Amino acid sequence: MKSFGEHVRTYVQLTLYALALYVLGWAFTPYSLLFFSLGVGALIGLFNLWSMYRDVKKLGEAAEQGKQAFTFGMLSRLATGVLAAVLIIRYPESFHIAGLVVGIMTPYILILFHSLTQIKLKE
Repeated sequence: MKSFGEHVRTYVQLTLYALALYVLGWAFTPYSLLFFSLGVGALIGLFNLWSMYRDVKKLGEAAEQGKQAFTFGMLSRLATGVLAAVLIIRYPESFHIAGLVVGIMTPYILILFHSLTQIKLKE
């Protein structure tokens, strides 16, 4: 069975593959605004994934040592949401709101699909 860190590494790789697809879509399709927004959102989502991993790892290490750990986990993820909102409000001509939202959700959508395929493979 894979460890949590190995799973996160897989999710980061899948997100980077999706990001590469978004870059290709931005470069070679007439929907450059949508794909640009998807890419920026995926970068924000990737940061959120890394932040969550870092916080869970920090809390796990603190629990092993019987200590308490302080993290900015929820605050930093909310700040990225505020960043996305500021980008949409400040530069509405440069971002597609649905693309940015779906881009932020990209790592979580990939986690869901990866988990479902792993369950299906075990059956």
